[in-house]
Amino acid sequence: MSSHLLFAKQPDAVRLRLAAVLLFLVGVGVAAAQDVARTFLKVPYLQAPGSDTMTIMWESPTSKPGVVHYGLRGKLNQELRLDTPRELVVASPSSGGVSGGNISNTVFLYEMTLTNLEPNSVYTYSAETDGVSTPSKRFKTFGAHPNKVTFIAYGDTRSNPKLHATIAANFKRYSPDFILHTGDLVSAGKRHELWGREFFEPLAQVIDEVPILPAIGNHEQDGINYLHYLHLPGRETAWYSCDVGPVHVLSLDYRYDKEGDEQFAFARRDLLASKSPWKIVMLHFPVFNIGGHGTRWGHAAYLPLFHQAKVDMVIAGHSHIYERFHPIAPKTGADKWPITHITTGGGGAPLYTTSPHPALAAQVATNHFLVIEATSTSLRGRAMTTNNTVIDKFEIKKSGGRLASKYLATVYSEEMLNLAFDAVPSLAAELDSVPGTNSAAQVMFTIRPIGRMKQPVELEIGLTPDSAANYEIKDGPLHVTTPSPTEPSRVVWATVRATGQKKVEAAGTRRELSPALVFQARVRAGTDETLAYGQKTKVSEAASEAAKK
Repeated sequence: MSSHLLFAKQPDAVRLRLAAVLLFLVGVGVAAAQDVARTFLKVPYLQAPGSDTMTIMWESPTSKPGVVHYGLRGKLNQELRLDTPRELVVASPSSGGVSGGNISNTVFLYEMTLTNLEPNSVYTYSAETDGVSTPSKRFKTFGAHPNKVTFIAYGDTRSNPKLHATIAANFKRYSPDFILHTGDLVSAGKRHELWGREFFEPLAQVIDEVPILPAIGNHEQDGINYLHYLHLPGRETAWYSCDVGPVHVLSLDYRYDKEGDEQFAFARRDLLASKSPWKIVMLHFPVFNIGGHGTRWGHAAYLPLFHQAKVDMVIAGHSHIYERFHPIAPKTGADKWPITHITTGGGGAPLYTTSPHPALAAQVATNHFLVIEATSTSLRGRAMTTNNTVIDKFEIKKSGGRLASKYLATVYSEEMLNLAFDAVPSLAAELDSVPGTNSAAQVMFTIRPIGRMKQPVELEIGLTPDSAANYEIKDGPLHVTTPSPTEPSRVVWATVRATGQKKVEAAGTRRELSPALVFQARVRAGTDETLAYGQKTKVSEAASEAAKK
């Protein structure tokens, strides 16, 4: 049988791994390629970069000693040896036998840190174990004090290895110094086989020469395999920081959002001590996020710290969309430093919907990645699709540590953005029945006080543009006033019909309407106005019983 027919007959996951290995082995003979594929289950990849250090890791079925050969100017005249790799006993779903059963297997993880390297220098390296050597690859150490760095940022690569590979294939054309990953590297972090299929194989032709710096996501689950496979700079925890030229990066573990956590103490010391021109925080859960999950992480402890420490940008994932906020800053208080918040979760997981908002500079539901270039006075970014089309671009400038007036003129009030989030619970609507064109349904809203506001807030409740194509509210938008902070919540009702454009039904165990029925509200506090979005409306017994009274 010819080799191309053999390749075509393999399952998708096997074909992806073969393709990754074959790309890694360009220029190597067939026999040697087979040896490398058999010996290196995960081909060498770069971790924990620095101006004088680089860590090289790989996974193998053998426990034989490993050697990294490396050197300058294309030579392999230095070496580092590891006699005893780390043993991992992994469980993977069985391909046959009892349904749902697992099989155990032992693999070995090689982790070798090169030190005393020359700054801003290109090294050639090759990994060897059990008499098999990989083809030569290259990496570049960080400059001791570089004036410019370029990096990629993206995230949520789980679920679709082919799409992840398509996105990753673009990275090297931008010559990045490093890659930031905002989490959810794989669909289920406890499942060993997914780390190869969804993360390492799509990136095999990238992270062999460009180091990747990730943040832990909720799909990494307990994080044990995450910490097995990733050597984070200077830490044995999932949070860490590093400096690259004019950029300081702090990566946080979304699971720890309290001021009393060890992570917060580390973050506070780290951010307040940094003198870098640009401070960037990366984590999985967004601090602000309109579409997708609508997440609001770390407001009690971390957001005040970010303003105090003059963090310039927070990059997150979790919602599978692209969002860039206008700079967000409070109107009052001592620390009013504006922060640009970006959600980049378009690395391969199923996409979510986006919604426009006055606080957003850009929002797109598409697969994408960011290319960011930083100098001591400029932070310039482009959001790119899988075919390298620009969907957003921005530039933040500083002079003498002061932000440019043009940037400051676009600041959106943090108080108003928080007010929009505070109004969301009042838009959690429930239906007494499924609306039709000839049969109306009653919608129940529970209007809640907004604690941070001393006075009641006006809500003009209507339909989102997408929902307005399939539903209509009798007598137009609903106008309500929130109770004062000392008053209880109250129930108000509206009547909704279907327009007949699509068949309407209550889908799934949650009985959410399909097509989705989502309400929005114009939120007014005095002369200020913002916009809030609810979640998908469902049919509930509670609304049905309440409507009968």
